[in-house]
Amino acid sequence: MRRKPAPLALPWVPLARPLSATSRAAVAQVMDGLLAWQIDLRVFPHVTGTPEATPFVALYADGRLRGSFGSIEGSRSERLARAFLYALFDPRYGGVQPDERARAVARVSYLCSARRVSTAELRRDFELGTDGIAVMLDDRATLLLPSVAVDERVDVRGMLALAARKIDLPESHLSRATLATFHTEEITVRLGSRGGTKRRKVRPLDAAAEWLSDRVGRSGRVGFGVDARQRVELEQGPFLHGRAAVVIQALAAHGGHPRIVERARRWLAAEVRAALDGRHPPGWPEDPAASAGAIALASRAGIDVERQLATAANHPRLLQNPWHGAQVVASLGRRAPERLWSACIADLSKQPWAPWTAIAAHEVGDEHIWRRAERDLCQSIRRRAPYAGSVHVSATGEVALTALTAEALTLSSSPSAAAAIALARSYLVESQFLDDRVPAPLDPQLARGAWPVSRVLDGLRADVTAHALLALLGSGTGTRS
Repeated sequence: MRRKPAPLALPWVPLARPLSATSRAAVAQVMDGLLAWQIDLRVFPHVTGTPEATPFVALYADGRLRGSFGSIEGSRSERLARAFLYALFDPRYGGVQPDERARAVARVSYLCSARRVSTAELRRDFELGTDGIAVMLDDRATLLLPSVAVDERVDVRGMLALAARKIDLPESHLSRATLATFHTEEITVRLGSRGGTKRRKVRPLDAAAEWLSDRVGRSGRVGFGVDARQRVELEQGPFLHGRAAVVIQALAAHGGHPRIVERARRWLAAEVRAALDGRHPPGWPEDPAASAGAIALASRAGIDVERQLATAANHPRLLQNPWHGAQVVASLGRRAPERLWSACIADLSKQPWAPWTAIAAHEVGDEHIWRRAERDLCQSIRRRAPYAGSVHVSATGEVALTALTAEALTLSSSPSAAAAIALARSYLVESQFLDDRVPAPLDPQLARGAWPVSRVLDGLRADVTAHALLALLGSGTGTRS
């Protein structure tokens, strides 16, 4: 008879049930009071109503981790206050400095859904950015919260190495240790966020469109994105103009910012003309295939470049680049060169996941290739964790690739496509940075409404949010703006 595994014993107390709205409000109120207290030390808050579980408090200032500690000492009320004080003066990260106190942000985490895992299960099923890891051996124990993967930019092996180092355990001894994964329930508190004037309620899709409209400058120039940790706008980046075209397309599909759309279209049209005249605007790709792809996306964003695109479509480099080649076919439709479409079809044997080829097949009217590409897109959506609802071509659940897949599938009316779209949209909805989900290190003014690159990479590229918005609007990426 197979022996049952021993029950998992943790040195930390996990939540017995999900946090209620009342418990969340109590924790947030206490943490708001503690953040205020650490500025002037005048009024220490009354700590009450916190859950019967081990709290872990992380403190950030200007996007940098300044302290992270849990506490198992004393009553439930004492634990939260002690964890805050430990984090406030954490020597590993320097603690919150005097000139940072007014800008400190707190994140309180409680463990839940803990389960014992083997090393093989850990490497196979661990979801970076969502799962935490605990390592226990003899009288030594440590854990890493899910945020560590994002803050430290590490993979599963990196998480294990950090955990081993944290308890002074050689990595070769990890096979002897008890390993566990867990999720967390989190409350992020920014000073004063519990009081004062309430922020107007904005629908998630409107918040996304507002974030995108903020990336369009007075001249119509579309920015590349935002680093909300460093608090800076990113004006330049690879394939800038093609990504800008997707932003324009998404804003046009949303319909809430028509003047900004027209301003951005004028800017992009001038940039395309400059590129075709040989003036090479900053950020324009030098590769002829990428250049053709940028022109194709500009066409789909409502800019009249069909004649120039027809010329670019005949460049031989496109035959070796089916991603951009399919973008060109998707824009030209039946007017695309036959040999270019044939090259896109031939590549399906090597790369069946091909959202742009699927869109192109729909525009060309090639029913056989459309059904073939649609089937592979449906199968690319993960049905279970890790990263359930994202595409399997990305190791960490990239948002843009998932959204583009959903965009392509909106052209279908099949039940399998509807099921895949539902899964992908659920993943997108859960991944958006809204008021209560803007990570503690990020500036909420720069992040609210946007989507990160992935659950691990919290950079905010404009085209990522644009693709996610298009996928959730469900307007069909084959429809021109």
